[in-house]
Amino acid sequence: MARQDPRIVQVDGRNRRPWALASKDRLIEAATKEIAEVGFEHAKLSDIAKRADMTAGSVYTWFENKEDLFSAALEDALTRRISKNASAVDGTEIGDHAFYFQIAALVPRNHEDTGPTDAQTLLIESYYAAWRNPKARKQLLKNIKNHIDLYTTVVKNGQESGHISKDVDPEALALVLVAIPTGLSLINLAGGPRVKDSAWLNLTNYLFGRLK
Repeated sequence: MARQDPRIVQVDGRNRRPWALASKDRLIEAATKEIAEVGFEHAKLSDIAKRADMTAGSVYTWFENKEDLFSAALEDALTRRISKNASAVDGTEIGDHAFYFQIAALVPRNHEDTGPTDAQTLLIESYYAAWRNPKARKQLLKNIKNHIDLYTTVVKNGQESGHISKDVDPEALALVLVAIPTGLSLINLAGGPRVKDSAWLNLTNYLFGRLK
């Protein structure tokens, strides 16, 4: 039996050269910037490839189409955002507020950010694209649902810890919790004011104090 070249790795069920993985990351980074600047509707694979200093044809080495690339960029942005948020609260005296910080980790921005984040812009674009474009919806809905599911899990954890009454529908509350930062992101991206970080603790205490 022929031995596989040790320089080959399996990625998404296909053989890849390890050095080629960097090209996938470059495309995702380029797609994130391009979509943030011009929007999903106007973003072109040729412009994304150019931004990544690659040929347009090389995009199809990793992604089936623009929707597939956008889905990967959205997943990457959300994963990085959750990680950054967790780091931002690392070392903070959490105490009885552990449940609140679980929610904070899912919000597309934290107090250390000085401007709009990739997660903010791509989330807003993903909702718009899924609404207007059936093809995009097919690719993006999984990421959108996964994000909502994370909120649902946190709500259920809150019910188990006693922060939220078990009479509250966890899926319904999860949708509300997703809608709040999404709506605020839209306002912020449009140039509107951002809620002060110092106001959030009182707001969350007020909201969840009435859900016990």
